[in-house]
Formats: sequence, structure tokens, C-alpha cells
Amino acid sequence: MKRASFTILVLALVGHGVLAGEAASGGARAAFRRENIAVHRLDNGLKVLLFEDHDIPNIAYYTFFRVGSRNERPGLTGVSHFIEHMMFNGSAAFGPGEFDRVMEFNGGANNAYTGDDFTAYTDWFPKAALEEMMKLEADRMRGLLFDPAVLESERGVIASERRLGVENDNDNLLDEVVRATAIMAHPYHWGVIGWMSDILGWRRDEISAYFRTYYAPSNAVLVVVGDFASEPLLALVRKHYAGIPAGPPPPPVTTAEPPQTGPRRVQLRKAAQIPSFLAVYHVPGANDADFPALSLLETILLRGESSRLYRRLVSDDQLAISVSGGVNETIDPFLFYVQAKPRPGADLEKLEAAVAEEIARVRDGGVTPLELQKALNAARMRFYTPLQTIAGKANMLGQAEMVYGGFEKLFALMDRFAAVTPAQVREACRKYLVPDNMTVGTLVPAGGGQ
Repeated sequence: MKRASFTILVLALVGHGVLAGEAASGGARAAFRRENIAVHRLDNGLKVLLFEDHDIPNIAYYTFFRVGSRNERPGLTGVSHFIEHMMFNGSAAFGPGEFDRVMEFNGGANNAYTGDDFTAYTDWFPKAALEEMMKLEADRMRGLLFDPAVLESERGVIASERRLGVENDNDNLLDEVVRATAIMAHPYHWGVIGWMSDILGWRRDEISAYFRTYYAPSNAVLVVVGDFASEPLLALVRKHYAGIPAGPPPPPVTTAEPPQTGPRRVQLRKAAQIPSFLAVYHVPGANDADFPALSLLETILLRGESSRLYRRLVSDDQLAISVSGGVNETIDPFLFYVQAKPRPGADLEKLEAAVAEEIARVRDGGVTPLELQKALNAARMRFYTPLQTIAGKANMLGQAEMVYGGFEKLFALMDRFAAVTPAQVREACRKYLVPDNMTVGTLVPAGGGQ
């Protein structure tokens, strides 16, 4: 289907509670509606979400665990991401590298990602390979080997990843330092990669205990979308997963970040060709009533060449070559980012003042209905485009379970956005994007005069 046709279809279906339409088959297949998502739960706590989509003979098989850097503690930072790596390095029945080999032999592909709030394991394969792939996933949920030699080898991989991706990447290093300055108490204080001293100090027994707590079926959601029949698939799920014991209840995350009571500032001096600028503001999590307004404000301020900060910093004042940022969908309160890549020789003080002026214009004068409608159109496109694929459907169902507390919230999300008014965008800006709630970070070339 051409992209333009899909856009028209999506906008036509928004008012009918449909997330992926029936037009392609004249109504022959079930629409991607809340009531067409089958929900099951095994006795060991594993939650299973199923949606049959028979357009192509493939299956998207996604496993989500409620564990991310939010669940870590000092001394074990980065361990969630490390276990993501170890999940491909040997389990009870499959040795190191066997997961990928079997997957590829059967014509499939896989990946995984770790975030602040959850970890996801993603498989795509022909439907004929379903049971073989299920064996792989159930086996590594049952238990990993954590072979000492493999563990040490993978520890070195993670340490190298941190050196290259954070310590030798100026923008990411500034992000890490600003985040840690803005968030002092909550475990969002550290990033997914963790601190180097922790990476080098993890003990095998600690890693194994963490795995047993957070990678149990009782802490997981299995999402399957594609060309299958639900009852035979559920029989296979019971066959391969029912014998895996439930784990102990994970400890709750109870630490709340105290309110910020004044602006904070951090400066890094490091070898660099051009400086970097980053400002962040504390904002609520994705379930908060103000989140849709803040997400739309992100587009108005930062997305595209018509956004306010792009026009001001890049087009008009020529202080920067790019702008980016916005809000992340997180369980707990996190940060609104305003990042700018200054032009060589640009005055960082002028850049920061221009950012403050543009945000103040929203606080004082609000946004126009046209700006809000444009932002809503963009939000709809970002939301609906992944739903063209079985992988996109599986991923969005699982993310809704993890962040919003239930897949059902996915089907009302655009209604929340559509209800936002220009006054609510202005009020959200006045409430959160204020100097006393801000942390500013700059990275200037070593020896520079900024």
C-alpha cells in the first residue's frame, strides 16, 4: 500500500476506534481493535497477548520483561543491558551462539533492546518455524548458563561499548552528566549502559540472582502477532512455558525525585571540534494527564524545519546546525530535552538566551491552533505508521503493557492527544519549562574561551 493511501486510511479510521484497518481485505480479517486482542495468563504468571494477522505467512514474537535501568541499584548499574547480551550466550539447551544460528537456519531474525523501564526481545520468522523459535525463547527464560569465560568476554564487550558510545562520544557524555545532575535520587540518575566501575565489578552470583528475580514468567509479557491460529499456539505456549516457575516478586521502585528548587548548571571541557548544548526540565511520566500536551509541545518547539527552535536557532540567528530533544515515554517522571549542536564559533550564551526566549514566548503567548493541529498530525503519523507491520503491532502492544500498565491504553492514546487544547500546551509549558526546573549543560572544546 502506498504511503499516501495509508495516511488517508489512518485519518479516516481515527474516529472509529480502529488502529489498523480492514480495508486491505474488505473486512475479511479482524481489525486491530482492543476487543480483538486475545489475552491469556498461565498459572506461573506469564501474560500472553495474541493478535492474528494473516496478510503474510510470518510471525512477530516479542517477549517483554519488566526490568530496565530503573530497577537497578548502585553497584549493579547496567546489569539489565548486560543480561540482554547474555541472553544470546548460552542457556540450558542451547550453547553460546546457538540462538542466532537456529533462528537464521529457520529463516528468522531477532534483536533486543534495553530501556529505562523494560527489556524487549524481538523475533520475526516464517510461521512454519513457530515451535522451534518458541523452544529457544522458553529455554532462555528458564535459565541462562552465565558461563564464567563467556561472562568475562561479554563484560569486555560492554566496557568497550561504554568507552566508545559514552566516554568518547561528546554528546552522549554530556547527556550522561546532565542527566545525573538533574536527577539525583531516582534510579533514572544513571543510563542504561551503567557506570564503568560497576561494569567491571559485577559478580556472577549477583547477576544470576538479578536474572532469577526479573526474568521469570511472572515478570514477563509474551506478545505474538501474525499468521497463526490462537488455540494451537496457546497449546504450544503451555507446553513450553508452563513448567517454568514463577519468580519472587521484584522489589518495587519507591524512590521519588524531590522537586528541583533552582537552576543547575554543568560544564565539560574536553577535546572537541565544536561545543555542545543541552538543557533539560523535569516533567511527569507517560501516564500523567499533562504528558500529551508536553509531547505535542515537543513537536512545536523541536521537530522539523518549521519548529520554533529550528527557525530561531538554525534559520534566523544561525547559532546552531541542528536542534533535537523532547520527552520520553517513561513510567516515572523524567526529563524534557532541548539539545542544540552549535555552529563552530557560535556564542553559547546567545544560544542559551535564544532558547529561553522561545520557551518564554510559549509560556507567555501560547501556541496557535494551526501549530497544535500540525503537531497532532505529526503525532498521529508517528503513532500509526509502525502499525503497518506485524512487528510494529507487537512492539506497541508490549510497550503499552510496560509503560502504561496495560495494552488497552494503546487504543485510547490518540484520543488523549486529540483532546489537548492550545491552552493546555501553554499551561504545561508554564508548569514545567521554567528556570527553577532546568539543568543546563555545555561541552566546550578544551582550552576554549567559552
